[in-house]
Amino acid sequence: MADLVQRIFLDPSRCIGCRSCVAACRECDTHKGESMIYIDYLERHDTVASSPTLCMHCEEPLAPCAQVCPAQAILVSPDGVVQSADETRCIYCENCGYACPFGVPKFNIAGH
Repeated sequence: MADLVQRIFLDPSRCIGCRSCVAACRECDTHKGESMIYIDYLERHDTVASSPTLCMHCEEPLAPCAQVCPAQAILVSPDGVVQSADETRCIYCENCGYACPFGVPKFNIAGH
């Protein structure tokens, strides 16, 4: 039997900020119960717009976020899946955020 590849495809123009995609990503067994999708809420004049941001599991170059992490808080599994940052190892230097070409890592230093 062929290996199943699970992927989530999102249409940002249809995002209503319900966070269902975040919950679905969290259920993926390769992410250890952590979601690799973040919802950005953009405040506009009279409304708030939502925009999903997904980890792209970069292959070329291999996960720049993991390569620049001095604490080895972000790891890449042998099959190329970028694991969520281990908050117990993270030193909040924000190197991963600067290295990520998609701006996926988000920081809340006060609340981690």
